[in-house]
Amino acid sequence: MHLASCLIFSTDIAMVFVTGGTGMVGVRLIFDLLTNKNKVVALMRPGSSIQKFKSQLKFYTTTPDKLMEQIQWVEGDVLDYEGLLKQIPENAEVYHCAAFVSFRKEDRNKILETNVEGTANVVNACLQKKVKKLCHVSSIAAIGGKIKGQLVDETTPWSASGKSTYSLSKYYSEMEIWRGIAEGLSAVIVNPAVILGPGIWNQGSPSFFPLIDNGLKFFTKGTTSYVDVRDVSRAMIFLMKNEAESSRFILASETLSYQQFFSLIADKLKVGQPKIYANRLITGIAWRLIALASIFTRNTPQITRQTHRVSHATDSYSGALFTQTAGFEYTPINQTVDYIARLYRQSQNERAV
Repeated sequence: MHLASCLIFSTDIAMVFVTGGTGMVGVRLIFDLLTNKNKVVALMRPGSSIQKFKSQLKFYTTTPDKLMEQIQWVEGDVLDYEGLLKQIPENAEVYHCAAFVSFRKEDRNKILETNVEGTANVVNACLQKKVKKLCHVSSIAAIGGKIKGQLVDETTPWSASGKSTYSLSKYYSEMEIWRGIAEGLSAVIVNPAVILGPGIWNQGSPSFFPLIDNGLKFFTKGTTSYVDVRDVSRAMIFLMKNEAESSRFILASETLSYQQFFSLIADKLKVGQPKIYANRLITGIAWRLIALASIFTRNTPQITRQTHRVSHATDSYSGALFTQTAGFEYTPINQTVDYIARLYRQSQNERAV
């Protein structure tokens, strides 16, 4: 059985508060919560577009307007502690999905502020409002590095050496969760691998599909682990309804090389596969040239020093602890990519009409 299709939740109706609701994980999570009759209060930053949420909700339902009517949107920011106190309902279940993801040196302060200080505010507000439980979305970026080629799991020792600012921010944000737990907060942490799902096609992992579709020629031999966004959402809800607390769980289905992953997308889209191996020298030159060009174009660099390093790393993460806890298997990545590719093609065809 697969987690994405067979996980059965409690029928108890809960009051739920979600941060980061317009992101890929937040959209799928809210969809699953509403499907299971939960009452959802979603935090939206001032200036954010509900249309962004609706456009992604359409991937999961033919009646997005009907579902959106069931959501109570509140304007605010995780950096506004007093605002969180007003917005988080008493005795609610809280899902903290909001985070700032960037590998640009210029974003260092914003990354640390949003991910660490923002999480501290959420934890403090949850303690003050005596919430039922908090589920914090962290990342495999906050997990220790591999040791002699072994699978990385929840027990792998942490080392800050060579870590990006984003990795450090997610690690320090977890420290805020553990601090909250020490102060009496019921909480659980999930550390998803690279999350795959439909979304805004020029952002995050969904952007791999138009890149491949538009003829990406290069690949590297680095490896990483992946997980379906549907699995992430269901896992989070399961852990909130389950007695699990004061724990962290890696969510990872399979490990693929970037060459394998890109080739799989190309096969599903029925386009040519990347054929040119980009070694460290090539990607090292590329990120420097792109960084230089961005000074004049003012465009956000698509390749940075950190993404250059990551693209050659050979990491592999184990999501076994969660499967042992929940008793389910992850969705095979082949099925996930096929599912996303079909939605991508559908969205492209709708734009062309």
